[in-house]
Formats: sequence, C-alpha cells, structure tokens
Amino acid sequence: MRLFFALQLPESVKERLAPFLRATEGVSFTRVEQLHFTLAFLGETEKLEDAIAAAQTVADLPQFELAIEGRGAFPSLGRPRVLWLGVSEGKTPLCELADKLCTALRQSGFKLDDRPFKPHLTIGRVKPRGDRDARRALEAVPKNELARFAAREIALVQSVLGPNGAKHTVLRTFPLK
Repeated sequence: MRLFFALQLPESVKERLAPFLRATEGVSFTRVEQLHFTLAFLGETEKLEDAIAAAQTVADLPQFELAIEGRGAFPSLGRPRVLWLGVSEGKTPLCELADKLCTALRQSGFKLDDRPFKPHLTIGRVKPRGDRDARRALEAVPKNELARFAAREIALVQSVLGPNGAKHTVLRTFPLK
C-alpha cells in the first residue's frame, strides 16, 4: 500500500481555495478534493499496524487554529516546479505535530525524507516550460489570509495511482486533544 499522513482540509476551506486552482496550460493543479498538508509520506509499505501505532503518539497534542496565507514555489520562484500556499498562524504547532509523528515513524523503522518539515499546501506542479504560467498563477493568489480552520485530527491516507491520477482514501483518523 502507498500511504501518507495528512492534515485534511474542511470542505469550506477547499471551496475557498478552489478559485486559485483553475486550469492553466503550464501547471497541473491539485484536485480540490485532494488538498491536504502532507505530514509524512511513507511510500509503499505493508506496515499498516506500525503506522497506526506511531500515529497514536500525537493524541496528547492539542488542537490548534491554522491560517493559510502566503504563496511560493519550490525550489524557487525563478525556477518553479511545485506551487504552494503557506501557513501564518498555526505554523509552530503544525511543525511540532509533524516532528512528533515522524520521530515515532522513524522509531518504528520507516524511512522518511530527511529534510526538515516546511509547512505548505501543494497546489500544483509545473509542467516543462510552464514557468511563466506558474508565476502568473501565483500572482493571482492574494497575499493575505485565504482561509482558517481548526486542526482537530490527522489522517492516514492510502494513495492508489491510476491513469487519471491518484485516488486518495482515508483509512483512519487520529484526533488531537
């Protein structure tokens, strides 16, 4: 199974972000129903029970408010490959959540990305020669706060790749305190 942990967005937040995910020739935008903050990508694994056990460690972390604000690109605006929205309020508890989860997953034997967690919401991937379209798409996103919600739980998600893109299914949720 191809698995990852995510902080899901409420439907009302997805609706507020939908206008910024309009089709453009040079960018493949994330489908609105799949918007989420990735906390840990496990990849292909059969260690479902180990993943569930590791996620139990976040149950003592408190719920928090998260505000989506800011925009950018990885690796840079000059050479955009991934477009993202940022986090203003809630950045510290989101990082603490990801760090605690990833520590428990590593202790359970999962091999995770070694780069430090950077809170971001991936909204699109830039196609070859789509740099100009990517910059235009980002410029269309207001710099001010776009949405806000209460982060109450994380989800373990299965991703099945297919000819029409990935299909995401939430296998289990883990509430925060």
